[in-house]
Amino acid sequence: MDEPKTIPFLMRRVPFFILYALCGPLALLILIIYWRDTPTDDRGPYLFFSVVFSLFFIKKLIPDGLLSIVIFSATYTFVLFVTYIILDRKRNRDDNE
Repeated sequence: MDEPKTIPFLMRRVPFFILYALCGPLALLILIIYWRDTPTDDRGPYLFFSVVFSLFFIKKLIPDGLLSIVIFSATYTFVLFVTYIILDRKRNRDDNE
């Protein structure tokens, strides 16, 4: 029998989400390292968001300074979580009807 694959801690959804919000290039590097260990369904979104945040980081769209980065990342993470929760509830409501 096949053993269930364990996902590395950094490749779980919430830690990876926080990681690419704080530093996109680092998240992209970790994604490349753990590509085979990442679930197939998560590879596309992880790659997309880590590339987008890497571009934000490179183009200096994210403000400079540690405090500014933390505040920006926390705000952006909160907005994305709220959006995800709303869309998930809407999808579940549509599925139940």
